[in-house]
Amino acid sequence: MQVAKMRRLTGGVLMLVIASYVSAEPLQPDPAWKQGTLTNGFRWQVLATPQRPGDRIEVRLLINTGSLSENSQQNGFSRFIPRLALTQNSPLSAIQGRLLWQQNSDTPSPAVVSYSNTMFSFSLTNDRSDLLKETLNWLSMTAGSLTISADTVNHALQGEDKVATWPTDTREGWWHYRLKGSAMLVHDPAVSPKMPIDIAGLTAYYQQWYTPDVMTLIVVGNIDSRSVTEQINKTFGELKGKRETPATLPILSPLPPTPVNIMTHAVEKDKLSIMWDTAWQPIQQSIALQRYWRDELAREALFWRVQQSLVKKNIKDVNPGFDCRVLYQRAQCAIHIESPGNKLNTSLTVIANELVQMRDNGLLQEEFDALIARKNMELQKLFATYGRTNTEVLMSQRLRSLQNQVVDIAPEQYQTLRQQFLNSLTVDMLNQYLHQQLSQEMALVLQQPYGEEEYNMKDLKEMWEALMAPPSATAPLHHDPADNQNDVADIAPTQP
Repeated sequence: MQVAKMRRLTGGVLMLVIASYVSAEPLQPDPAWKQGTLTNGFRWQVLATPQRPGDRIEVRLLINTGSLSENSQQNGFSRFIPRLALTQNSPLSAIQGRLLWQQNSDTPSPAVVSYSNTMFSFSLTNDRSDLLKETLNWLSMTAGSLTISADTVNHALQGEDKVATWPTDTREGWWHYRLKGSAMLVHDPAVSPKMPIDIAGLTAYYQQWYTPDVMTLIVVGNIDSRSVTEQINKTFGELKGKRETPATLPILSPLPPTPVNIMTHAVEKDKLSIMWDTAWQPIQQSIALQRYWRDELAREALFWRVQQSLVKKNIKDVNPGFDCRVLYQRAQCAIHIESPGNKLNTSLTVIANELVQMRDNGLLQEEFDALIARKNMELQKLFATYGRTNTEVLMSQRLRSLQNQVVDIAPEQYQTLRQQFLNSLTVDMLNQYLHQQLSQEMALVLQQPYGEEEYNMKDLKEMWEALMAPPSATAPLHHDPADNQNDVADIAPTQP
């Protein structure tokens, strides 16, 4: 009890320290991004990259509507409207339309529909910037003057369906399990509309949800930002309509700690995931960014330790993976183990032992120093790294920032804040956060390919709980310094 009390007191002091080493100042958006809002509410963001003349011009139109906007009579409408749009070349000529799609052939799908958003994507070669005007014209037509009639609907049904969904397989076992408790479970973006399609109903849905005040156009590439801005004003300024009904916000429920076994076609061999999640907090102020960086470094140190332990103990046929992402207002992290079923217990034991060591003893000072030194070295290369980042990656980063309510700051401000953070962080701060995170309940999720014998999750859970039991005050866990002889290496989280 005394140990637990001391930890709580220490935790309170450390949280006061970490909250005071940087003031809660609003983050300033990167001025390189030109952005604005038209009188009809249509928003645009443009980044000119003359330093990347060889990169493609990336264009995205993000519309705040998806399957959550549908009622029972409208199921499938959110996905069918993009399919309808992709079969119409007007206001382009047929030749222009074919050329536009041909230039866009490197994009996996020109339209993606999810629970809350619809996105149209174009990737234009750098030597055909003249196609940008045609692209904007087409997007404007799709956004406000799509022709919906029996003829156009039948034409779309007879053509190839190029519309994708996110996630790609909305009925996959793990995703279906993750949606429990959420309204998204009964609003599948992959469903097809009932036949015959109600033309009047489809038109009403389009007019209600495709309004300019919920649209954002993003353009990145070697372009003349002033000229593109003028085109945007001219092309999208005449769009009509205003959203009367607010869209439903997609929210995942907290991940339940109950162990679960899922049979699925998504894996070829057993995949055990140790998972935890928390409510996602938008990053609008400097202190929120500093906290995010602290969490990120702690996870990196944790993932590195797990990976090194598996290597050191020569556990073969185990493919560890590490994953952190934001999914519908939840920040979710996982340690994945792809392993034959007969080695799951051994692999889980090794990982649990390392997690306990990190929880109760944290990083050694020399490990922390090596981690900070590496991050300082990366910071010195910031501008060179940014200069090599292509337009597709810049676009992906911008979209994630918009979806997760993160302010994109200029590289100069990033460098200043990051250096302040690295200079102020201490090993005690990082270890306190590790202790807090690793003291919470975690979920064991086992995915198995169909046809295998179902694994006994009850036994696995009991073994896990025994390994992760907190130490008694009279028998603290011993930390062996010999387990920490390697330099800290980056483990890059997989992005969604």
